[in-house]
Amino acid sequence: MNFFKRLFKGNDTEAELYQQENTTDHLPADEQFALHFIEKGGRFIYCASEIEAQEVFRNILKELGVTVKLSSNASSTIRSVFEEHLSLLTSDIETSNVYLTDCEYLITSEGGIMLSSNQLRHRKIDELPEIFIVFAKTSQMVRDINEGMRGINSKYPQQKPTGLITLKCFREKKSDNNINDLGSKFKNTYLILLEDLPIEKP
Repeated sequence: MNFFKRLFKGNDTEAELYQQENTTDHLPADEQFALHFIEKGGRFIYCASEIEAQEVFRNILKELGVTVKLSSNASSTIRSVFEEHLSLLTSDIETSNVYLTDCEYLITSEGGIMLSSNQLRHRKIDELPEIFIVFAKTSQMVRDINEGMRGINSKYPQQKPTGLITLKCFREKKSDNNINDLGSKFKNTYLILLEDLPIEKP
């Protein structure tokens, strides 16, 4: 069984059927985000610990194959969590085909990933590899872009990052019925989501 099917024990088609038959507003933020993200073509993996996140990362690299040339924004978070893999990173973005990064926020209502110049290394999104591996934590989830922007203003009171973009198209489509996604930049994206909030008991 493909390890990307772990959350829903099914594929993105099943996630789409679930979304058609059920409203997502009542769901926990991580499940709501996952449904939207998978529907848009993203590959979502939930992890309960950093050890599990590291194992998932190794599995992703195996699935991508031996031709992986990995570059990264090399933030303190990435360096801490994926320390054992730092030797695989290249500083040459132009020759890399996979990009490892963290993010600013996850937009639950859209299944989108908010990135800034801190993650994009002050480059345009088109200048980065087509395959993204994004590492995020459940505490980074916000309801919508407005809430994300408020978070940016609070997080960077002195000098706000430039080049803000919400990545929300994770597979190439010949036709798109969602007008909100028209013209969106496409990146084949794996999201490793680490639980860092207390889990509520029923």
